Amino acid sequence: MTKVKGSEEGIIRDLNEMPTPEEGFQGELNLTPEEANVGEEVEVRGEGLPPEREYQLLWRSYEADWDVERNSDGVLWGKFLGFQHQERQKILASVETDQQGKFLTNIEVPEDYGASHDIYLISEDKRVNKVRILVVPSFSVEPDSGTLGSPITITARGLPLPVPRSVDNSVYHIYYDNKHTGMISPVTPKGTTKINIPATGRPGPHVIDVERCPFGNTGSYRQSHIGLTSMPGTVDLSWTFELTEGQPELPPPIDEQIPDEVLRENGNPKPEDGAFLTTRERAIPVNDSVTVEGFGFPPRAQVKLTWSLIEGNDLREDVRKNEEYTETTVLTKNATVSDDGKLSTQITPAPESVQGGPQPIHAVIDGEKVATTSVIVLPVLEELKPKSGPVGTQITLNGQGVGWNETWNQATILYDNAYIGYVCGGDIPGIVEGKFKATGSPGWHIIDIYPTIEKQWNFAKEAFEVPFIYRRPFLNWGSHPQGYHFRYAFKVEE
Repeated sequence: MTKVKGSEEGIIRDLNEMPTPEEGFQGELNLTPEEANVGEEVEVRGEGLPPEREYQLLWRSYEADWDVERNSDGVLWGKFLGFQHQERQKILASVETDQQGKFLTNIEVPEDYGASHDIYLISEDKRVNKVRILVVPSFSVEPDSGTLGSPITITARGLPLPVPRSVDNSVYHIYYDNKHTGMISPVTPKGTTKINIPATGRPGPHVIDVERCPFGNTGSYRQSHIGLTSMPGTVDLSWTFELTEGQPELPPPIDEQIPDEVLRENGNPKPEDGAFLTTRERAIPVNDSVTVEGFGFPPRAQVKLTWSLIEGNDLREDVRKNEEYTETTVLTKNATVSDDGKLSTQITPAPESVQGGPQPIHAVIDGEKVATTSVIVLPVLEELKPKSGPVGTQITLNGQGVGWNETWNQATILYDNAYIGYVCGGDIPGIVEGKFKATGSPGWHIIDIYPTIEKQWNFAKEAFEVPFIYRRPFLNWGSHPQGYHFRYAFKVEE
């Protein structure tokens, strides 16, 4: 019988240290069905177990995050290293066997990454048995109709846990009328994400496809499986959206789309001894100010805070290997430490520096660097030039605050849900100018800007080829290490 449903989460048991019974796993565990979507119920049946014993059903999984190299100061510095994982567990239910050593209970598949998961039957001190379940990804698209520019929401649940070099964990891509729109970033909270794309094209039906792209490809594998086993969770994911006549839903002016500042969630730990520097904000748009705070400084000391421009060239492999980046101070701000060793002041980098990405801030006393922190600078784009014109009109996109390192130095461009290329902030630090031509039938056309991750020296030892995620639009841009999104409308005239 089932006693109670569980909700405890975290690292509940060190499963690697928990022994099994001396005779090995006891009894038998079975699931019905063995495959399910997030939120569905499955039946767990235990047999051949010690009678009238209390156990718990423990769900074992992992959380994924980006792994971006930090230097000794803690600044998000150079290389994109891929993914990092942290174990996560959840108690699904407490059960008690009857006099025949059996139990039967129903559990709900928790919100989590897709693919295989182990469910352990544990006692107070032992792993008694386990059973495996395959969590199948599921998708929904809504609404099924709307006018031009209206938002189409794609919800994904049970996305695979990103694992380097695993074909079974390939990422999903979205196609709109057979045009590659972009990628669903694999780093999502518990495998769940929502994506918003605009309705584009002429009135009538339009097809939205979600495809897996195996073997490290950036495009969908269109050949039918001849003698091959289908990847787990591969299902036909296609929807039809009816674009209707009516008033279009156009994006707001670009100056209303400036990214908000992002505060640090828990601040930075303050050491017991020595000077310590931090910022109130984790990220700011390029024209904003950052609040710098210090602790543990000599009372009444005069501190010079410096803001640097990161210079270098990462376009050649030989340079990338040598990591030839240098800092040039472009802005200083003086601050006086209080009697209790604290300081607080604001720095506004622009117009001295419009470079984006992670920017180091140093505290210098008498010419000696005593502490360092950093803040991420996000891009700010200008209005399109022009905003309308006939087919063939050259459209110019200008912006500032594009970054210098692999994680922030490119921004991708979509025209009517078709990925057409990217701009890079490495030539003139932080400044981009993209040019492309107006196409399509007379009327409004939607242009989207999404972040991406660049890996010029592809397939580096620290990174990976599978899944391939480089220089592709992150449609769920909030899952980027620090993302952003801009949307424009251009009118093609007769």
